[in-house]
Amino acid sequence: MDEKPTLSIVVPVYNEEENVRLLFEKIQAVCETIGEPYEVLFVDDGSRDGTFAVLSELSKQFPELVVIQFQKNAGQTAAMAAGFEFARGQQIVSMDGDLQNDPSDVPQLLQKLDEGYDLVCGWRKERQDKFLTRRVPSIVANWIIGRVTGVPIHDNGCSLKAYRASVIKQVPLYGEMHRFIPAMSTVAGARIAEIVVTHHPRRFGESKYGLGRVWRVALDIVAFKLIISVFAPLPDTQKPSLWQRLSNVLFRPKQRVFQASALLSLPFFVLGRILFGNTNITAFSCFGLAIALLVLGWITEGRVQQAKQELPELGKLARFFIFRYKRRPIRFFGPLGTLLIVLGSILSVPPIRSLFLNVLNVVEILNLSPIFIAIGILVFCFGLFGELIAFANAKRVKDYTVETFLNTNG
Repeated sequence: MDEKPTLSIVVPVYNEEENVRLLFEKIQAVCETIGEPYEVLFVDDGSRDGTFAVLSELSKQFPELVVIQFQKNAGQTAAMAAGFEFARGQQIVSMDGDLQNDPSDVPQLLQKLDEGYDLVCGWRKERQDKFLTRRVPSIVANWIIGRVTGVPIHDNGCSLKAYRASVIKQVPLYGEMHRFIPAMSTVAGARIAEIVVTHHPRRFGESKYGLGRVWRVALDIVAFKLIISVFAPLPDTQKPSLWQRLSNVLFRPKQRVFQASALLSLPFFVLGRILFGNTNITAFSCFGLAIALLVLGWITEGRVQQAKQELPELGKLARFFIFRYKRRPIRFFGPLGTLLIVLGSILSVPPIRSLFLNVLNVVEILNLSPIFIAIGILVFCFGLFGELIAFANAKRVKDYTVETFLNTNG
């Protein structure tokens, strides 16, 4: 196998000891029918069973098999990112390692890719998973993602996808972003298609997902909407909206982060002005929040522009979001901000506010509810803008460490 592969199959696996051998055999059989040089990359995401031992044994027999072992579990997105990084083919196909995706669908994906698309997504139309815990949340999430991001894919969570390597290697992946690959690919200007693929029930092992991830997906949707709004290129033929025309007058065209912060702050400036005649705490809270959002946008704009310069050192704020919060600050500041907003809303109800004051035995000097709500919104937006800084620096940091690389081709 001195010839460089045309096709690379990337398979992230975690505790799939019973599946990997059979899956490799199925992939191998399909790739032989395609007739092009190929490689199969299994990325072992720190498995605790015998997955790596099985793959290691297989790699000694088959030169087309590449095995990458992580030092510790880093998540499916990191495993996919590693596979894409080491893949040598011009076309890349990803799939799950649990035998639920069918390798026999690969030729159809590649055929669609050859029609001029950069990304072809699999659609598990007849999904063989539990209805309430897997299918219903997936249907709802996919509908919301399509509406919010403008990329109407039926099944964002399907790992069976085909990519043009030149495009997918430009898309930064981290923090469970693999389920948003279609939306994030628009940042690289990808042309996207979708075909129906086969889906099998799981035969061996246990699913790694459940209802516990629903709240994380909800926060991710909000964050990725902002990321796409800031980083995705606007089509030249698109008629600019009223806000875009106004922002181009007030801001430089490339200051899209600052434009976003101005858009977020505008309603609070207006609300504060309406309430200013009463000179109450709600008016001051609105004004304070609006100014804070503008300052936050100005700081974030500077850090994003700094990241584009590819300086050798990460800034302090970038290091804070990337390392302290694992590049997903929305998952910490989002729930915290929401909690403060809910608390402020509860305290705005007169009976509850009176009960709160009586229990604490204090005199009501200020109505604290607008302060809690304003701080909650600011904390939530702090997490959102932190996502922009993390994304801007995404290519400069890896979420995984390769411990073992097995490739008989050197």
